[in-house]
Amino acid sequence: MTELDVIKTILNNITYRGDEVKGIGDDCAVFKVGDSYLTVTSDMMFRSTHFPDILTPFQIGMRVVTATVSDIAAMCAKPLGILISMGLPKVERGFLLDLIQGIDHGCKRYSCPLVGGDTDKAKELTLCGTALGITDNPVYRGGKVGEDIMLTYNVGRVYCALEILRMRDRGEISRETFHNLWEEYPDIMKKLLEPTARVKEGLLLNRYVGSCCDISDGLKKELFYIGNFEISSKKLLRAIPKDVIEFCDRFQIDPIHAALNSGEEFELLFTTRRCDKVVQVLKEGCNGEAWRIGKVVEEGHYLDGEELKLGGYIHRW
Repeated sequence: MTELDVIKTILNNITYRGDEVKGIGDDCAVFKVGDSYLTVTSDMMFRSTHFPDILTPFQIGMRVVTATVSDIAAMCAKPLGILISMGLPKVERGFLLDLIQGIDHGCKRYSCPLVGGDTDKAKELTLCGTALGITDNPVYRGGKVGEDIMLTYNVGRVYCALEILRMRDRGEISRETFHNLWEEYPDIMKKLLEPTARVKEGLLLNRYVGSCCDISDGLKKELFYIGNFEISSKKLLRAIPKDVIEFCDRFQIDPIHAALNSGEEFELLFTTRRCDKVVQVLKEGCNGEAWRIGKVVEEGHYLDGEELKLGGYIHRW
C-alpha cells in the first residue's frame, strides 16, 4: 500500500465536508477569513526515515520548520506561526536543547513564531509541524495549457548528497573518502543538511504565477501535480549546478536523472506566462533566480518527446 492508496481511502471514506476553499490535495488547506485567506499545512517526520544520521539535533530542529513552512511558501503566502508536536524517546538534555535551538533558529529565519504544540513519549524521535499562513491571493497546483514551467535556483544537490551516504552505507567508499567527499562538495552537503524554504521568493511570485508547488518528493513527481507537460533536458541542465554536473560525471550518474529524482530540495516549481517578469522580480527582490524548463501541454508527460513515467519518493507500508 502506498501513500496515494492511503489518501484515496481517506477521501473515499470521509463524508463530512466543511466550507474550506481548498481541502485535501494541495500543499495547504485554504480558508476564507474576511478579505484574506488562511493557509494551513501539517508535516510529520520520524528520526528513522526523515533525518539522515549525519544531521545534528540543531539541524533536525531547523529542518522540521523548513519543511513545514515550505508548504506555505508553495501557496505564495506569508507565514503566521507554527505549532510543533514532539514525540520524544529518552534523550539527553543537551540533545533537546540543541533541537529546540534549531527550531528557534528556523522560526527566526522565516519570521514564523512557534505558537504551540504538544509533547509525549515515543519510541523514536517524532516531530509534527503545523504551519499557518496568510495571503490575499492563494496559488494552487495545476497549470494551464501554454504556461511556461519554471523552478527557482537549482536542483540535484540533495540527490548527490544522499548518493554519498548510500555509497558509504553500501561499503563502496571508506570513511576517509566519505569525509573527503563531504569537504570536496560543501554546497551539495549543505543543501541536504540545511535546506531553505523559499518564502521570500513565493511572496514575490504571488502576482505572476498561475500555479505553484514545492519540490519535496522530487522534481519528477511534482511535475505531475502541474498537469500535462513537455520538459526539455537542455533547459533543465541550466538549472543543474556545476558541482552536481561534476559529481555525476565522476560517479557515472546521469545529471538529468539526479535532477528529476532529487527530493526535499524545497525549491518552488511554478507555471507562468510572464517568464521575463518573474526573472526580473526575483533578481530585484531577493537576488534570486529561476529557470524555464518546459511548458504545460494539452496531453501527456514528456521529456524531450519521450513519455515520462511518474516517479519520486513514495511512502510504502
